Amino acid sequence: MRLQNTRSGIILIDVLLALTLATLFIAVITESSLGARDLFGHAHEQMALMDQYLSHSGIDLKTGQYGNERIQGTFSVSSQGIATTSPYHQSVSFVSVGIAPALSLGDAVGTSLCSPDFMDKNVVGSYSFLDDQNAAAIGWRLNDAVASITPILLPISPAIPLTDIEMRDGIAYISADSAVSSDPDIFIVDIRDASHPAILSTLNTGPGISSIAVAGKRIFAAAISTAAQLHVIRMDALNSLALEKKYKLPLPYATATPPLASAISYSKGKVFLGTEKWDGDELSVIDVSNPALPVKISGIEIGAKVNDVVVRNDIAYVVSADQQLGAVDISDADHPIVEASFSPSGWQRQEGKAIASFEDSLAFGRTSGGFNIPQDHEMFVWPKSYLMSSAVPDSTDIPGGVYGVVADKQHIYAATRTAHQQFSIFDSTASSSASDVYQLPYAPQAMTCDGDKLYILANKAPYIYEISFK
Repeated sequence: MRLQNTRSGIILIDVLLALTLATLFIAVITESSLGARDLFGHAHEQMALMDQYLSHSGIDLKTGQYGNERIQGTFSVSSQGIATTSPYHQSVSFVSVGIAPALSLGDAVGTSLCSPDFMDKNVVGSYSFLDDQNAAAIGWRLNDAVASITPILLPISPAIPLTDIEMRDGIAYISADSAVSSDPDIFIVDIRDASHPAILSTLNTGPGISSIAVAGKRIFAAAISTAAQLHVIRMDALNSLALEKKYKLPLPYATATPPLASAISYSKGKVFLGTEKWDGDELSVIDVSNPALPVKISGIEIGAKVNDVVVRNDIAYVVSADQQLGAVDISDADHPIVEASFSPSGWQRQEGKAIASFEDSLAFGRTSGGFNIPQDHEMFVWPKSYLMSSAVPDSTDIPGGVYGVVADKQHIYAATRTAHQQFSIFDSTASSSASDVYQLPYAPQAMTCDGDKLYILANKAPYIYEISFK
């Protein structure tokens, strides 16, 4: 009997164990089935979201400017209202950056793709870091960013004066004005390896170049020549340059003395060429839709030498020696109209020198005129460029004058000739002294940007200063 009872106990334990395992198995199957149903509902909902996005229905789209010539779009779609078996409601959002719808790819080729904030290392399109609270949440603040300046010694003779610089993807396009007729006046230099910059090609156009504009496979150059003020240079490759066309401005009358070109800008198939003061137009609008056949279509008499030109939103901002700053409406390029002008105190001796437009803002810099008068400021900023004709700009005194300026969403970066402050950083209003300053061994000649870096071309020395933030 005792043996039989023991065997019955073992059988009972086996039965109980089997029932327990079966119950667990059923529970797992049931849970898996519910999970699979939820997973299917989740996938079905995501597919419905994709269909909604592709059909452009129910999309919440917010757009805004992202630097110059480009826009940022924030797209959001939600499953709210979509009939699915999923108990969850999903939403998908993403940010894209592209060329403004009103522009074609060809319209943007004359613009460097520069960061909207050189101090930010976040993903493209994200401005959330600009909120102080968000910045604190990730343990980083804008003021913590420190400029790292790398001097790049170019393999160019120090005897050749360098006049202007444009940057594209780590390639420097540099113009020069040498007293030696056989010297090149265009250089293309690879500076991606800052310790070993390499000249890719050079070209001698003849008279010397004061300013350049790079647009696709062309370099449009303002020539220091009375024989032909515009030089069109074709780039079949970075190591292959050819002078495609020389163009002489038409004279206002037969015996007029032709001018020397002094500044240039490119926008939407047109070149905006500035010259020294003469009897004709100091700003000429030239159609270069066929680069081999430039044609002047209009012009404006400025009454002074043009030192810089920037085109933005169908307005040409013209910086000149006497009149300082003018805004020319070029929406009808055949009939440009001076919309506004600005000549602050000190204009009789201080030259307008540099202009930068960022999204809606405008920053203007001028020289000190040889000696500094504190109330005659050198830097002026309009937070909204359309207020130029009606609002007093924010301004600040920069004793050495401004010779280059770049703006972003939060700051104004100035290349100055103030001792020990050749690179200065101001807040976006420039209403007070610089928040940070850096010394450069040589005074600046010109300034530009490319990607998340700034570049300053040195005056009287073959150096480029590459500036990044960390």
